[in-house]
Amino acid sequence: MQASVLIVLTVFGALLIALVWMDYLLMRQQGRILLDQQELRARLGEAEAAVVGLAQGSRAQPGQAPASPPAAHSGQPAGLTLGVAAPDFRLPDLEGRLRTLADYRGQPAVLLFFNPACGFCSQLAPLLTDLPTTAPRLVVMSRGDKQTNRRLAELNHWKAEVLLEAAWDVATTYRTNATPTGYLIDSDGRIASTLAVGADGVMQLTRMLNRPARDNGDGHPDLTPEGLQAKQAVALAQAKAAGLAVTESRIKRDGLAAGRLAPNFTLPDLREKQFTLADLRGKRVLLVFSDPECGPCQTLAPSLQELQQTHATENFQVLMVSKGDPAANRKKVSEHGLTFPVLLQKNWEVSKEYAMFATPVGYLIDERGTIAKDVAVGGQAILSLVNGVKRGEPATRVEPESSDS
Repeated sequence: MQASVLIVLTVFGALLIALVWMDYLLMRQQGRILLDQQELRARLGEAEAAVVGLAQGSRAQPGQAPASPPAAHSGQPAGLTLGVAAPDFRLPDLEGRLRTLADYRGQPAVLLFFNPACGFCSQLAPLLTDLPTTAPRLVVMSRGDKQTNRRLAELNHWKAEVLLEAAWDVATTYRTNATPTGYLIDSDGRIASTLAVGADGVMQLTRMLNRPARDNGDGHPDLTPEGLQAKQAVALAQAKAAGLAVTESRIKRDGLAAGRLAPNFTLPDLREKQFTLADLRGKRVLLVFSDPECGPCQTLAPSLQELQQTHATENFQVLMVSKGDPAANRKKVSEHGLTFPVLLQKNWEVSKEYAMFATPVGYLIDERGTIAKDVAVGGQAILSLVNGVKRGEPATRVEPESSDS
């Protein structure tokens, strides 16, 4: 009987190895060798391990549990494509508050998938203690119970938000099931890095913005059109060098240049009345893209109201285009006593026309409907648009300041 079982296992193992070899030959014939020698050896090893596992299971005595199945291949997960929208999530933090991706819009963030029971995560935990102030915001998505994660965060003095993900469903949507792994998410909620694997890879994400650079006026270095575009270009180049099939987006994302006609649009205000930009011809318009879930946008709002009141007699109008639901925007208007129009875009349809997907972002449009200066990113930069351009001054293109590479 045992001889028959061994013969069956031997044949099965030979078939597995033959299938792997045929897979290799087929891809080579098509000119698409996706597996290097190391990967091929790993697959052969898995086939061999499967045979050993089956043999061990077949020898188990009655009433004895069979041996555990072989572990899945531990190669690096493929991860999400650069530039795609990060999958949304809804998870509780250590205080029981439900958090979503929208809560972290407005500044770059590192999403870290973590497990307190993971040895590599234990090695990473103390390294997250003293991240520089220029590091991206850190959001830890962790398995384990609330008490364990709270003790870990307190012990290592993390300046991070810890979200609890018991089922690991969010990690699956981010195409990872390993820990520690992570992504850099840009300020408008898009994937800005390849999937980082291991402590070193995650720490590299925290250093991506950690260098002297131009500040946008809100204390967030590198959150400028050229800074974000430069980082995206580097990430794309690294992905291509690694052999990943990356399709670059053709959507313009670095803002519109001064001197061109501002794209017209019609959107509803908070009373569902349609409002058209062209109706403001003859006035200077400060067009601001905002979001009620964006922290810097909330900070900017009172200053915008002050601008509207200060320049009310100068043929000047603040116009806000916001995302989010009407109730959240009405609450913002009420809290800050805003008297200028707040219009609602459903997704990013108007932002797309103005070639910027971040918030807060602003344009100054002159009386002729022409963009007077290049896009401004961040509160201080937006306010300086009004202070820096006099009424009737012709549109000029402002070259961006150089930033360190």
